[in-house]
Amino acid sequence: MGILFNSEDNSYFVRFMASTNSWKAGDEEVDIKKFLVDTESIRTGWGCIQLGLAPIWHWSDKVGVWEKRPGDTEEEMMSCKMGFRVDIFGKGFGIRTWSSTGTGAREGFENMYVNILAGLAENKGKMPVVEYTGSIAKTVGTKGGATRVPQFKIERWVETAEFDITDEVLNAEPEVAADTDFDDDIPF
Repeated sequence: MGILFNSEDNSYFVRFMASTNSWKAGDEEVDIKKFLVDTESIRTGWGCIQLGLAPIWHWSDKVGVWEKRPGDTEEEMMSCKMGFRVDIFGKGFGIRTWSSTGTGAREGFENMYVNILAGLAENKGKMPVVEYTGSIAKTVGTKGGATRVPQFKIERWVETAEFDITDEVLNAEPEVAADTDFDDDIPF
C-alpha cells in the first residue's frame, strides 16, 4: 500500500471542518483555494468512524451505488454512514486524501462530483482544477442540527501527465516534492 492508506498519521489527509468553517491537513489549518482532483481516486461507500479509532471504510464497487450497510448488529450498522474519498493536490498542501461521512462535506462533494461528471467525457486524460469558493450554512436533520456545505467551481481542465499521482510521486522524499521547478508547472 502507498502512504495514503498505510499510516495512523493523519497528515496525509485533509478535512473540511464544518464547525469552524475551515480546512485542516493533519492538525494544521490550511488555506484551500484551488486544487486538482484525481478523478480516478473517487470512491463512495460506508465509513465507520469512531472517536480514537482509525476509520473503517467499506467501498462500493461503483461510485454512487450503495451496497448493504455493513455490520452484524443494529449498533454496528448505525455507526456506519455514507461517505466518500478523493485524492486532491494543492500547491500549499501537496497530495492529500479528502474523505468524510459528514453531511455538509458529503453534500459539497456530491455537488462538485456532479459538475466533474458533466465534463469528464469531453476532457479525457485531464484533471479538473477546482476552486473552493467558500461554504454556506445549512440546517440538517429532524432536530435542527447545523452544518456548512463547502462550495466548489470547476475552473478548467488540464493535462495531467505532469501531475500523475503514482506511488513514485507519493513516496518521493519531501525535498523532491518541494522542487521549485515542479511548483512553477502547477496551473494555478
